[in-house]
Amino acid sequence: MLKSTVPGVHRERRLRLLTSAPDACFIFFGAQEIVRSNSTHFPFRQDSDFLYLTGFDEPGAILVLVGGKSHLFLLERDETREIWDGERYGLDRARSVFGVDETHPVHEFHSRLDTLLTDATSIRTTLGWDPERDQSLLKTLHGASRFRGKGRFGHLPVQSPLPELSELRSIKDEVELGLIRKACKATTKAHAEVLRKVRSGMTEFDAFIEFQYTLLRQGCSELGYGPIFASGFNATTLHYTRNNEVLKEGDLFLIDAAGECEGYTADLTQTFPVSRQFQPAQARVYEQVLSVNREITAMIKPGVSYRELHSRSVECLTESLLSLGVLEGDAKELVLTGAYRKYYPHGVGHYLGLDVHDAGIYHERGQDFLLKPGMVLTNEPGLYFRESGPYFGIGVRIEDDILVTNSGSEVLTAGLPRTVAEIESVRSGGVWS
Repeated sequence: MLKSTVPGVHRERRLRLLTSAPDACFIFFGAQEIVRSNSTHFPFRQDSDFLYLTGFDEPGAILVLVGGKSHLFLLERDETREIWDGERYGLDRARSVFGVDETHPVHEFHSRLDTLLTDATSIRTTLGWDPERDQSLLKTLHGASRFRGKGRFGHLPVQSPLPELSELRSIKDEVELGLIRKACKATTKAHAEVLRKVRSGMTEFDAFIEFQYTLLRQGCSELGYGPIFASGFNATTLHYTRNNEVLKEGDLFLIDAAGECEGYTADLTQTFPVSRQFQPAQARVYEQVLSVNREITAMIKPGVSYRELHSRSVECLTESLLSLGVLEGDAKELVLTGAYRKYYPHGVGHYLGLDVHDAGIYHERGQDFLLKPGMVLTNEPGLYFRESGPYFGIGVRIEDDILVTNSGSEVLTAGLPRTVAEIESVRSGGVWS
């Protein structure tokens, strides 16, 4: 069982979801084990929606929410398999530990679904990830429509649960915030350790090993996403993952990596020189990006939209490109024509939680969704220069994780050296606490 599994918390989340559509039947499929090669599997990671609603971390389970009740379908105890794979919860203990109303063997899901759908007027489930599973579910629903009588009921409409669930998941409760804080604290310490220790001649992978070692010692169970350890020109590739180049004097080193605690991840990026000091062109770009990072942080508060944050980052970085001599012309016109996209091709941030790009609504029916207290999002402006010129090969991204509070925001990844002077001090052997 995950340490954060709190039956009352998960029960409350399920009830809130049911209240949002009381006549619907919600069906959530847990993750399956995935074969890595031959008889080995990738480490199991539960589906995020399933984890949010149950805390249950065994593969192959199904959750049905209908009529105010929760039904968990799961694998039964199997003493032979448990010798190899470890103990399962089983029906009785799962019902007690996870606070669900009913537990059933997972092989009974399709036979029991007819009964569970008796009073439902719609199905809320996610289709499209597993064609075989979709076909099996739709076949069962077709059978249920015949059972109910075509003339009276017909086939129940199938809709996505994401609108209701995304809005719930976007507001973090205290259990979630505790885990996100833990992940952010461990991640910040791991980044600080890499900043202090790496030197030219090491490889990007050496730095990754140092990062992961510190991260695990700080209490994270694993990485939250594929890490990026990108030096020199590699930093201009947004999702660089080879992580195997030798670190060279004069290059910048961009690290985008974070830890995960019981499913909840941080997301932090720092950029610093492999040498003790920034080169002048590197420092100019870095200071421009840091200025934008700080301005966006100051804007984050309830009632602000993501569109406002991103639009402001575009305006600021376009002004930066003008001041650096990379672009010429009128700033407003350059924004309208998208001239900045060659150097700033991504958004300023995203929601954060159980997924690194977490559930949450940005726009709905043409309307911007406004930030609310309890939301967590990233702030990650950047500039990347892939073409010849005075800034060739420079890639700078500065990312923090931000909690929206009642009166403003809180930087959850505060504490990492950020200014040019602070970074150069640490790179030269200075102490940072």
